[in-house]
Formats: sequence, C-alpha cells, structure tokens
Amino acid sequence: MKRVLIVFAFLCVSVSSALAQESKDKELIYRIGAGPAIEGSWGFWAVNFMNELSYYATPRFSINPSLTYLASVADFDLGGGYWEPRMNGENTETFVSSLFTDVRFQYDVIKTNKDFRLGIGFGPSFQHGGDGVHGGWVLNEFGEYDSVWLVERFARLGYVTQVTFDWQGKNLNRRNTLGISMSSFEGYWPYYLMVNYRLGFKL
Repeated sequence: MKRVLIVFAFLCVSVSSALAQESKDKELIYRIGAGPAIEGSWGFWAVNFMNELSYYATPRFSINPSLTYLASVADFDLGGGYWEPRMNGENTETFVSSLFTDVRFQYDVIKTNKDFRLGIGFGPSFQHGGDGVHGGWVLNEFGEYDSVWLVERFARLGYVTQVTFDWQGKNLNRRNTLGISMSSFEGYWPYYLMVNYRLGFKL
C-alpha cells in the first residue's frame, strides 16, 4: 500500500508542476458539478459532487485533477433492502460513501469551429471510504434478534475512464460539460458509474 501511495503522490506532484509552468497561451478551467451515480457492487443509486481543475497543455490535450464525493441514496429495489425494518429501535439504514481523488489525462477527439468538444480521458484514481450494509437478523443464544452488518473500508488505487461533452456557453468565461465516468477497482469495471453536469470557470 505504501508503494501505491508513493506512486499516486508522485503523479499529483507532476500534475502540480505542470500547472505551475503554464504560459499565457495555455488554458486553465475550474469546474464544479453534481449528478447521479451507480454503485455496482451492492447495487445502490447514489449522487456525486465533483471539483475539477483542467489544464490544457495543448488545444486538445488536458490534465484534469479532481476530487469527487459519492453517497448512496437508495438501492435498486427502491426500498427492498436499503431501509430494513427496525427491531429494538435500531437504525438499520444501509449506506455507501467514498471520496475519490483522480488525475484524468484527456484528449478531445472532436473539436468543432464552435468549440464543441468530445473528449476521452483515462488516469489513476484513489478511493477512500467504505460501506455498511445491513445483512438481516439472526437469533442469538438468548432467543433475541441481533442484526448482522457487512462493513468494508477502502483505501485503494484503481483507475478511471471518462467521456465528456463540452461546449461554450453564452458567457465566454464559462464552459458547460456533461461527463460520464467509470471508476474501477480490484479488476471490477466499472465499480462506480457517475454522470454529472459541470459548470466551468475560466481562470
């Protein structure tokens, strides 16, 4: 795990150095966004909130460090397991949440005269978070019901892929982006599927 963190820290430092060396003809955009998501392991609907800084080293190639928070809101059955019946006054709400730190290297494969862009990105992703899933009830030795919880904590390195649709708004200092990203861990693709709208501010 230490080696993974060292490699990830090196990538972040490299990106920071690239941003620090930007020249006047380069473009820097800060984006903030939100949207729905899917957690694919347990099967939960979720929401995601994203902060992203895009540095365009060339008119088509950009480096995009980002910070994203994801939290579950319901399971796929819309109540068939997300909120279990309460027994003994115990709160049995299932919950999944994570913080993702990504560095996405993106190339805009389509760039029109009106500056509409279709981009494809890929890069490392570090996840810190976990989930607590209520697994039901069992009888203990006293004939009483005890709840069973399945709890996982994550601090792991994976990768993220994304497709973005980006266009210029009426305000020349604003950008609009619709992003679809897939975060993958432990050989599972995609582990998390996120869709969000991002509003960009040119810096």
